[in-house]
Amino acid sequence: MREYRKKGAILFLALALSLGLAACREETGDTKGFTEHDVEVYVDGLMKENYLGVADEDYLELVDIHQEDVEARYENALAQDAEYFFYMYDIDHPTDKLREEVQEMYRDIYKHTKYEIVSAAKQEDGSFSVKVNVFPINIAQTVNEMKNTVTEEFYEKYPQDTINTMRDEEYEKLEEEWSELIMGLYQDALKEIDNMTEKSLSIQVEQNSEGLYTINSDDFARLDALVIDYTNMTAEEA
Repeated sequence: MREYRKKGAILFLALALSLGLAACREETGDTKGFTEHDVEVYVDGLMKENYLGVADEDYLELVDIHQEDVEARYENALAQDAEYFFYMYDIDHPTDKLREEVQEMYRDIYKHTKYEIVSAAKQEDGSFSVKVNVFPINIAQTVNEMKNTVTEEFYEKYPQDTINTMRDEEYEKLEEEWSELIMGLYQDALKEIDNMTEKSLSIQVEQNSEGLYTINSDDFARLDALVIDYTNMTAEEA
């Protein structure tokens, strides 16, 4: 089994795009146009939509979507997180029941999302720079600190040469036991969940080829990477 392999930029980009990065209205000559206030509403709305599953009326009006769209995007985001969880902990054949449990777990984790929209400023090229403070959720780090004893016992029970000779049904049982072990660690860590010291970043909201304002996808990937702190995770093979 391998553990804690850091998701690469391509996966973060895929996640960002799959979350449905909403585009805001374009600036026209007969309107006030897209303002600093609008961009703050937009970024705040994206955070609430993707991590809390809620949206303010101002955001819904700004990006011209409905509450049902927000709910669908949120569920999609939870599904993406579950896939990352399975990838990170080398769970190759998750059951439908496990998928539901992991998605519900992330729903609970994201209730602790904490951030601040500090400021927004329009740039000379018409784009906007938005400073955001994020207080990363520490649960993955807590699990990393808790895991040594229980995973060592697992590896002693299932050394690599034993795993290599397993039949499919034997490996499925091993994977089920491994999944229960990891989920147990996360459930324990949920009791101690907290936010870490704030981290600041600036993101760009810019016009796309259609003239609509949207968040830079690479910047959203960086923002997404801060919500739960997965840093310093190392691959581990057994």
